[in-house]
Amino acid sequence: MAIRNLAPSSPHPLPGGCDLKNAIGLLSLLGTLTVHAAPKVKELPLPDGSTAGLVLPGKAKGKLPLVIWLHGGLGANDPAKGAKAARNMAAWADSSGFALLCPSAWPASPWFSPSAQARVEALITQASLDKNIGKGAIVLAGTSDGGTGALWLAGQMRPGLGNRLRAVAVWSCNPSVLANYGLAFEPRALSGLPLRWAQGGRDRLFALQDVRQWWNQCLAARVKLQSHPVENAGHDMADWQADQSAFGAWIKTLK
Repeated sequence: MAIRNLAPSSPHPLPGGCDLKNAIGLLSLLGTLTVHAAPKVKELPLPDGSTAGLVLPGKAKGKLPLVIWLHGGLGANDPAKGAKAARNMAAWADSSGFALLCPSAWPASPWFSPSAQARVEALITQASLDKNIGKGAIVLAGTSDGGTGALWLAGQMRPGLGNRLRAVAVWSCNPSVLANYGLAFEPRALSGLPLRWAQGGRDRLFALQDVRQWWNQCLAARVKLQSHPVENAGHDMADWQADQSAFGAWIKTLK
């Protein structure tokens, strides 16, 4: 009587059509993959009752540029709006490779006020204690009210920050609104400083042609202006996602 050979001629089949040999190969490949660490988001409460947010990329190595993001929409009257912005923009900072500091402002303490300036300066001191930030480069950035705030604060804070302030970047803003606060934007305060300014042709609040007048004044004051007019872009940051990616590349060009 013949005895059948019960040993399979090929590796034992696994569910889904994957045999044992292929499964072992797949597991070996997975073992070589590196899992990307998630960005770290910290809340920074301040004595004035506001809360800021600080984002560090998941793979933070060496000194990172610190982008200080000033949010728009002051009318929301939310002293924790910066912390919310940090959570919403963590992926942007992570993929671009910079640290992101997001203070808060509100109608009683708008970006263009001494109290807001003191708040931002205190947060810079606090963030600079992190080993990946230290006394490295700073970029002031913002949108709408925050963009105007970045322009104004850059002029106010430049003497104290010195060479740490490497650039300013703004979206969807018009510093003419400072007249409502008895203030004015002085382009000569940013002379020699890189300024990246993106403005949409469909901005519902600030007409592109009005902003172009400020661009001309900046050029006359020898600001290193990079203007980015986009005719089909509106006011909100949802229209500027591609430009935000370009901003990340621009950060890497700053000296």
